[in-house]
Amino acid sequence: MCPGIAGYRAFRLAELQSGEKLGLYGFGPTATYVLQVAQHKNIDVYVITRSEKNRTAAKQIGAYWVGGYDDKIPDKLDGSIIFPPAGNLVSYALSQLESSGRLVLGPVTITPIEINDYNLIWQERSVISLAHITKRDGIEFLDIANQANLKASIEVFSFNELPDVLIRVKQGNVKGNAVIKIAEEV
Repeated sequence: MCPGIAGYRAFRLAELQSGEKLGLYGFGPTATYVLQVAQHKNIDVYVITRSEKNRTAAKQIGAYWVGGYDDKIPDKLDGSIIFPPAGNLVSYALSQLESSGRLVLGPVTITPIEINDYNLIWQERSVISLAHITKRDGIEFLDIANQANLKASIEVFSFNELPDVLIRVKQGNVKGNAVIKIAEEV
């Protein structure tokens, strides 16, 4: 549930309304939930990611537009969420925002951020980081998940596989969310 609730919190922090445009930078399990929540809220989602596998997944789920970092996004965005821990994406994402747009930093840690062009934060564009999730976030996410019939992809592993699974997750070689089974059913 962590990717869903954390993604929902990031989505809430973006403060978007029906009919607006959301950019998702990076597309893993957390972004998968955000895309589905945004669709439920009638928000067009633009996915920007390096991985061809993840671009294909975003298209299958129904992203409005999907591309790589070298592709020109066809519209200015009302809000965006960065998932990769890459500080160099901040300036790029800000350059894609409408005036008063909001950029949410989703990773727990991120490489140094450098904004060399003041015009990127001019006209009340803002940057906010995801710091925690709340009970309210969990309750709201589960309610939306039920209403929107959100889909999740999981792959279950035994606790003994944990070291290898962590490497596979880091390499992007897990189908959806990795779930570690810590006890056998009795």
